[in-house]
Amino acid sequence: MKKSASLEQNRVRQLRAGGGGGRKRAATVATAEGVKLSPARKGEPIGLLEEHFRDSETHAVSFEYFNSTAREVLVAGSFNGWQPKATPMTEQCGGKWSAEILLPPGHYEYRFVVDGQWQDDPMAARFVANSFGGLNCVVEVKPMETPATRRP
Repeated sequence: MKKSASLEQNRVRQLRAGGGGGRKRAATVATAEGVKLSPARKGEPIGLLEEHFRDSETHAVSFEYFNSTAREVLVAGSFNGWQPKATPMTEQCGGKWSAEILLPPGHYEYRFVVDGQWQDDPMAARFVANSFGGLNCVVEVKPMETPATRRP
């Protein structure tokens, strides 16, 4: 059976730390990656979010689901105690639903809840059996590679 184009678009992707790849960044005053301050500002910024620092252990993970007829899409998993209402997804144009979650490195199981019905992520790379006789999708958040941890 051929999968519909909308099902083939479903995916979970781990965003690169610090934003887009390959773009040159403007010089920053602070040591935090991607935080720009006015050159006139002296001293370090106060209260920067942890995810802006290079050595932060949290990573932004984007969950995406495509369904143009859905009224509500939620994501539930081991990262939110399997509470669907804890992580509602936002509807974008063209039937795309998305949510971004900050997670520390590790393996996380999840499923989508579409209009009250538990659904697999058809684009998940891995699945594991759950206690209900079905499958849970798995996303792995890898630790950020630093120059010190790279192998020559």
